Amino acid sequence: MRNNMFAFYANNRNKRHPLRAYRAYTVIDTMGDMVCPTCGLDNDPAAAVCARCNSALARTAPTHYVPPPPPPVPAGPNRIPLIAGVCVLLVILAVAAGIYFRSISDDATPEPTGAQPVPTTATEPDPEPEPTTPPTTAPTTTSTPAGDPRTQAAAIDAVLSDSVASRRKLNQAIEQVGGCDDLAGAVADIRAVGEERQSQMETVRNADLSALSGGEGLRSGLVTALQYAWEADQGFLAWAEPTLSGGCAAADDAGYSRGRAASNSAGTAKRAFLSRWNPVAQANGLRTRSAEQI
Repeated sequence: MRNNMFAFYANNRNKRHPLRAYRAYTVIDTMGDMVCPTCGLDNDPAAAVCARCNSALARTAPTHYVPPPPPPVPAGPNRIPLIAGVCVLLVILAVAAGIYFRSISDDATPEPTGAQPVPTTATEPDPEPEPTTPPTTAPTTTSTPAGDPRTQAAAIDAVLSDSVASRRKLNQAIEQVGGCDDLAGAVADIRAVGEERQSQMETVRNADLSALSGGEGLRSGLVTALQYAWEADQGFLAWAEPTLSGGCAAADDAGYSRGRAASNSAGTAKRAFLSRWNPVAQANGLRTRSAEQI
């Protein structure tokens, strides 16, 4: 009977006291369930035994929400690949720089073109280079700028003046041999004149005459005249050389004849050249010449 009264009171107390019911639910929500583990009756949270079966009630501790641990702080970017890449790049740059400076050093040191003497001992000094002998004759004119007719004509005029000087030297040497005077000096002058003629021909062959009217005809005519003059020099040299050992009476008359014949041919070639040259010289402000002025 007593148990039934407790059950009735427990089941109807909430209807008689709504505010209390609200407060009970509030407590249950915050303190935990008081359900009987034997019969399943929902008892008053303050009761120590079940109102239905009188079983001891054990309070279940509320389950508190355990928040998950905060996410780990993201670590900084992995710098190991970046550092490794920078190191590899520095190594590549160092190798490239070494190759570049090695190539510059190799280019700055030219390889010897001829066989080099091998020293017999480590302390033996290198032999002193032998001095070079300057040429006895050099071209008397220089290359002319392209496209300037006045400058190109002046270069040819300079060769003609050099030819006049060679002709005078040859005539003086011929007079010395004919007068049996300073034969050694005369022969040396005749040889020098032959070398001068060769230099003059080389200058004309290499001259730029593109801006002159009939430039190639001028070149061909002047080279022909100088070639005959050189042949005359060689004939007079053959005439004069025997006098060095045999005296004036030993002169080779045949050589003299060859020299005179070549000299006549040179005079004919000079006049043909001047027929082309004098108009060009006059057009460029240069003096005209005769055959004796070449």
